[in-house]
Formats: sequence, C-alpha cells, structure tokens
Amino acid sequence: MAGVTTRFDRFGRWVGAGAVVAAALALSVSTTVTATAAPGDITFAPAVSYPTGDHPEAVATADLNGDGKLDVITADRFESALSVFLGNGDGSLGTRVRIYLGQEVTGVAAADFDKDGKVDVAVATAGPVLELRGNGDGTLAAAVSTSVTGGAEGIAAGDVDGDGRADVVTSGSAGISVLLAAADGSLAVHAEYSSTGSYSRGVVLRDFDGDGHVDIAIGGFATSSVYVFAGTGNGDFAAPTAYSTGANPIDIAAGDFTGDGRVDLATANWGDGTVAVLPGLAGGAFGASIPRTVGSKPFGVAVADFDGDTDLDLAVSASDDNTVAVLGNGDGTFTTAATLPTGARPTEVHAVDLDGDHRPDLITTNRDANGLSVLINTTEPPVPPAADLAVSMTASPKIGLLSSTLNYAVTVRNAGPGPLQSATVTATLPRGMTANPGAGCTGRGPVTCTIGSLAVGASATRTFVIPVGLTIGTVQVTAKRTASTPVDPNAGNDAASRTCSVLSVVLVSCR
Repeated sequence: MAGVTTRFDRFGRWVGAGAVVAAALALSVSTTVTATAAPGDITFAPAVSYPTGDHPEAVATADLNGDGKLDVITADRFESALSVFLGNGDGSLGTRVRIYLGQEVTGVAAADFDKDGKVDVAVATAGPVLELRGNGDGTLAAAVSTSVTGGAEGIAAGDVDGDGRADVVTSGSAGISVLLAAADGSLAVHAEYSSTGSYSRGVVLRDFDGDGHVDIAIGGFATSSVYVFAGTGNGDFAAPTAYSTGANPIDIAAGDFTGDGRVDLATANWGDGTVAVLPGLAGGAFGASIPRTVGSKPFGVAVADFDGDTDLDLAVSASDDNTVAVLGNGDGTFTTAATLPTGARPTEVHAVDLDGDHRPDLITTNRDANGLSVLINTTEPPVPPAADLAVSMTASPKIGLLSSTLNYAVTVRNAGPGPLQSATVTATLPRGMTANPGAGCTGRGPVTCTIGSLAVGASATRTFVIPVGLTIGTVQVTAKRTASTPVDPNAGNDAASRTCSVLSVVLVSCR
C-alpha cells in the first residue's frame, strides 16, 4: 500500500498497512453489548470514537479549562504529539487540538505542579520528561524538558515528599526516576532506582504499608514481576521488593479489591492473557498473584466501581481482541461481567465519570485505529436491600382480686424482599404508667424492644406488662418501628395500637 511506513513497536508488533485497515474498521463499527439488563448488571453504551494522532498509547483526564468538566489528553507515540479534547460534560468530547512535542511520547499525567490552581501536564518520552504548564483555559504553555536516565515509558503524578505539591515518577527500561516539584512547579530529578534492568511501563503511587508515605509499584515486563519501592516520605525510596505476576505485565493498578482494608495490586499481563491480583498483606507485602483470563494481549488496567455495589471492579483492555473486559466480584476473585468492543488495538484504559452521572465511564486509546474510544456507563444501580416490617400488637387483661395487669405482645414480621439484620420497636405508654419489660426489651416507659436477624416471612415477638394499679379510664399503648437495617420501604405498617378500658380493678377490657 503506497505511503505506508513499516514499523515495529517495543513489543514486536508490526505497525503498517494492517493498522490502516483496522483503523478504518474500528472507526466505523460499534455494537451493543447487552440488549436487556437487570439492575446491577454492568452495561455500557457502544463505543464512540475520536481521531487522535498516530499510535496513541496513553491517556489522562483533568479539568484543563476550569469549567468543571473533565477533559481528555492522549499521548500519540509515533506523532510525537499530544491530543487535547475539551469535555462537554455529557460524555462527548470537543474537537482535537494537537500539541507537537518533537519527542516520541509514551505516557501522560495531569496535576497542578505549581499550585496555582491550574492543571499542568507531564509527559513521558523516549528521551526527557516534558512539563507543560496549564494556562487555565484549556491551552498549555511550551514544554520544558528534564532528562532522565534511559528515557521513560510510564508516568504518574503524586506528592511523594509530603510538601503538598504533586511530583512525578517515571518508569522505563532503567528503572524509575523520581522528579520533585519545586515551589515554582519546576521538576528536577531527585533520585533514580534500578529494577534489575527489566523494561517497565505501568507505575502506580499508593501507600501500601499504611505508614502515611507514598510508595511506588511498577511492572517488570521481562521478569514477569512487580517491583514495590517503599517510600520514606521525603522523596526517597527503599530498594525494591519483587513479586511474581503473570507473564509480561505492562500496566498496573491499585485498590482494595478484597475489602480487607489493605491495598492490593492488579497487573495486565501481555504474555499470558491474564489480569493478576496480588492481595495486600500486613506491612505492605503482597501475597501470591491470582490470575484471571481476560483475552489476548492485555495492555491496560483500570479500577472503579462500575456497578454501584461499593466493591471495586477492574477494566482490562485486550489488544488482540479489540475489547475491554470489565470484571468484578468484590472478593478479589474477579469474573468477567461484560466484554466491550473498542477501536483497533486498545492500549491504556481509563475509568472516569465523563457525563456527571456518578457512574465511571471508560476511555481507551486505540493505537492501530489512531483514535480513542469513549464508552459511557449505562449500568442500572443495584436495587438497595430492603426489609418491609409489619408491626402488630395484642393486649389482654389479667384480672386479680387486689391487682390487675395489661399484658402486651408485640410481633414484628419481615415481609421482605430481603432479610432483616436488626430492628428496634418502641412502645409509648400513657403518662404516669410504667411497664415491666420482658426478654429483649428495656425501659419502663417507653419500652424499647430489639429484634435480631429475620429471614423473609419470619417473625419475632416481644412482651411487656403494665400494672393497672389504681388507674381508672382508657389506656392506649402504641408500638412503632423506630429503626431497622436494611431500610424499610413501607412505613404504612410500621405501627400498631391497642386500647384498654379500666372501669375498676376487676373490670378491664381491651380491644
């Protein structure tokens, strides 16, 4: 095909005529993944494509123009440029703005490095790290370069020295470079650390050991490992500890996937078609990786709660399949919940709410399509758990020659649709009267009764007794549900009342 340049990327994949054909197909075809879905089933609208520069490999989002809407930046590797798309706030993006940098760009991160309230951009390249200050209107100033050993592939921004300013960490063939931001926002190399010479792209910054200091984790492509560098809080890091993953991890993400309060790691493993979760252990260590097959040649991995169940899910791009797989279980044993078509050869995947509906959407950079895909999350939130409690009460007199009592039995029945965890019922008495509470109840007036777990259709009864004494007249007692877990969707049956008439010590009736 005339005009097509033959090139190979770092992973040995040919980039040429096939990429052009694939790009044309990817930009013209979209399909719906799920026709019908129940609440909680993960669904996305068909991918919408936007053209970028040549061979986009990385993506970042931030509000570049201060309008409260997220904008999108891609690193277009073989065009040596960035693409900037201003967001419209409804999930759609504006026209691409090209920023030529003259370097083979490999990664991009956005943060406010000089604390002027405007978002800046840092770019990883095959040579130096580039910093572009934000003007606050969606445009970026000219790039300022800082040399790092061996160039960079991946990049992340975060405060690694505790001074309140965002710093930069890059990963590449030589290891990692830590660039600290000065008071004016300029970046300078503070330290560099080797990771045994293994090529690395993905880099994530989190506090893994709970000491309040930011740590670093990167993937080691050639060694099929992740390397964790413990931070000291001043921008310095300890020698790395290696943990085995699946084959050839490219991207890495972090989150509490198992719900135990510890930070876990997830890697997209190019060589064996898996995403692997490394559960966090006490002290910042990690357990054996748990693999899950996701497709051919996984590249990017992102973390978010896509279905609104409060458990973190994963999104993993499968480059050879032209898809992104969404997985979730909430216990670290992820199963595939949806497989979503993207453009050709998706690389990085990014999870962020683009349309303001509080559901994380997806963005993929598609290197053979020379474009990005936006997939809007259409998942219906799960139906919240509920237990409809019906409160009933009986009252009966017990006549004595010298003293009579009014005996009350309060019954709580769970009408569903879900099981009851706990409930409280409070009975109010006429002024001046006191009660003798039975088991599960406390107080002499009012009387508070607690109910434990109840299956759907089950019931529980609590009792209390009111001595009549010298009372003459009407005695009305009302029992009402005052608290329950989960929520009670129907308040109309939450209370019951009974009235007793006392004519004398021996003449008592209740209805």
